[in-house]
Amino acid sequence: MSEISKFFTDNKDLLTIIVASFAGLVALGTFIKAILEYRLQGRQKRAELFDKFKTTLKTEPRIVNINSQLEDDHETLAEIPLIDRYYFLGYYEQIAIAVNSGLIDKDVAHYMFGYFALRCWDSKHFWNGINRQSYYWSVFKKFVDTMQELENRNLKKSGLIKLWDNLTGRSNFKY
Repeated sequence: MSEISKFFTDNKDLLTIIVASFAGLVALGTFIKAILEYRLQGRQKRAELFDKFKTTLKTEPRIVNINSQLEDDHETLAEIPLIDRYYFLGYYEQIAIAVNSGLIDKDVAHYMFGYFALRCWDSKHFWNGINRQSYYWSVFKKFVDTMQELENRNLKKSGLIKLWDNLTGRSNFKY
């Protein structure tokens, strides 16, 4: 028994360093795991938000109706109640806010939602009774401008841009 106590007495500084190092490694490992879990949780929430927007796009009758008529700028768009057209614009503004806050990648937003936002902006009949240039639609307008930039970029990709997109993962539509 005295040999063990002598060992601890002689090596108490070394043992203190070993115990402190072990505790530090455990704390560092816990911290890294917490960061990874936090990031995973953020990805899951972004995926859920994206799924909510996608589901609304495909199931909300007001949006489905307007989208189907925007395809050829049908004259009956002007007859859709203003409240339904406001709902449509508000829905796209929610997507724009999610893009601006980084919750949805703008390339993903372009791929999933950009087409009908662009069709809406170019529509003659949708805006009947709505001032398209009003400040109240500025978020929608900025979203449309961003979607148009991406549309132009995708249509006129040079080899260098394609290479850059492949390196950065833009062509994979990550969110």
